[in-house]
Amino acid sequence: MNKITRFFLIVLIAVIAIAGFLYSGGQQDIEGLKKSVAPTASLYPEAKSFSEKLNFVNDQSESLNLSEVSKGKWVLIYFGYASCPDVCPIDLSKINLSFEMMENKDKLQVVFVSVDPARDIGVLDQFAGAFNSSFLGLTAHDYELETISKSLGVYHQVVESRKLAQSDHSSHKDQGATSHEHYDVDHTTSFLLFNPDLKLTALLTSPHEPKPMAEALDKIIGTLR
Repeated sequence: MNKITRFFLIVLIAVIAIAGFLYSGGQQDIEGLKKSVAPTASLYPEAKSFSEKLNFVNDQSESLNLSEVSKGKWVLIYFGYASCPDVCPIDLSKINLSFEMMENKDKLQVVFVSVDPARDIGVLDQFAGAFNSSFLGLTAHDYELETISKSLGVYHQVVESRKLAQSDHSSHKDQGATSHEHYDVDHTTSFLLFNPDLKLTALLTSPHEPKPMAEALDKIIGTLR
């Protein structure tokens, strides 16, 4: 074996050894991260890209991909609806408290996704922004919302529906009585965390306590840069 061949062989062995060390260290870091953020957050074994499926509409019914609003940040998505009587306001309030506690909040975009586009288009940003001015609101048309939900493993379904008629009983004049639909929507209450490449990275499940959530989000964003 000549000197040149011996030299390249030594270099190759060194590269393999370093790669193995880094891989092993990386795996240990991930396992340590999983343990440190549990049970508040559950890291997926492998982040899965959903970028092409995350197509939404805004308050102007304009189509856009989530990447157009995330702008290279991590994204925390919460599915709910603006007329939700209790759970959604509570959850969004908790997200805001967590967000304000975070050291890495400048690297995170919170997005409220409505599962009730028929009633919420036009008030999405207003509703989300009421909890924090940086929070954004999006939704999707029913057929796309169904695809997004199935892809991400989230659930929503109308559970109650009734007509609330508004009419003037003091007059029988044909003035065109108006009515509107009232219904509630049962939906997933977990929070979905996407990395800047819009790969689903973690799931935050109940109970949603602000301080542990802030700590878990900071650890994930700080470690998985």
